[in-house]
Amino acid sequence: LIGPFLQWDPVMRDGRPFFMQRIELQMSFPTGKYDEKKSLNPGSNFFSFNPYWSGTLFITPNWTATTRVHYLWNAENSDPFGGANKKTAGQAIHLNFATSYAVIANTFRLGINGYYLKQITDSEVDGVDMNNSKEEVLAIGPGALWSFSQNNHLFFNAYFETGVENRSEGQRYNVRFVHHF
Repeated sequence: LIGPFLQWDPVMRDGRPFFMQRIELQMSFPTGKYDEKKSLNPGSNFFSFNPYWSGTLFITPNWTATTRVHYLWNAENSDPFGGANKKTAGQAIHLNFATSYAVIANTFRLGINGYYLKQITDSEVDGVDMNNSKEEVLAIGPGALWSFSQNNHLFFNAYFETGVENRSEGQRYNVRFVHHF
């Protein structure tokens, strides 16, 4: 994954950040071992371009709202699993969103987070559209952040999916620890 980005200085209001934004040109290259005879592989055997715009609004000193909007384009896999000669995943628009409130300043935040994905073109197998293959999903759930210090943070997010088309529906729970070196 390579992602050159451009982030602007925050827009200030009343001596504090009010709005921040960035763009990133994310690219995933076909690295890792790939074997078309296996259904699971560490490599993907195709290139993806997934640029995004991200913005955060600091509504009050304790309340924020943020989003990240992506456009996903996938190149052709010329050696896919399943006996086909080539396969191309459809293009998609997807976004993440969250709003949170600092319950304990600089230490504990609670909020609501989610994601949305809508595939806008059909996937293709051997150059033929796979009708009714477009995926769609909306997920919303609670989120929390505990900052143990300026360099150590623990995130918890739960996502409950709804409005799902052409993919499995479920719940996702993420726990992530971040340490800044």
